[in-house]
Amino acid sequence: MASKKIPLPIPLDRWFNDIKSVEELRETLDSEAFQTAVAILKEISGPTHATLADADNNNLRLAWYAGYRDAFSDLQKLTKFPVTTKTQTTNTEWTHITPNP
Repeated sequence: MASKKIPLPIPLDRWFNDIKSVEELRETLDSEAFQTAVAILKEISGPTHATLADADNNNLRLAWYAGYRDAFSDLQKLTKFPVTTKTQTTNTEWTHITPNP
C-alpha cells in the first residue's frame, strides 16, 4: 500500500500573503449555509440534561463542544489580517511634566 504524503502546515505569514484565499474563506464562513451548519453542530454537541447525569458522558460532550467552538473561532481568525504596528520607542506618557528649576 502506498503511503499518502501528508503536506506540511502552511505558515501563517504565507497564508495571509494569499489575499484571495483569505477573502474566499471569509465568504465561505459568512455564507448562510455555513453559519447554519455551525449553529447545528454547536447545538447537538452541547451538554443536555441527559448527559449531565453521567459525568463521563458529560465530559465527552463538553470536549466535543469546546473543539467545535475552537475550530470555528480559529477559522474566523484566519479571515482577519494581523495588525502589524511598530511599537513606539519613546515613552511619551510623562512628557507633559516639566522639571522644577
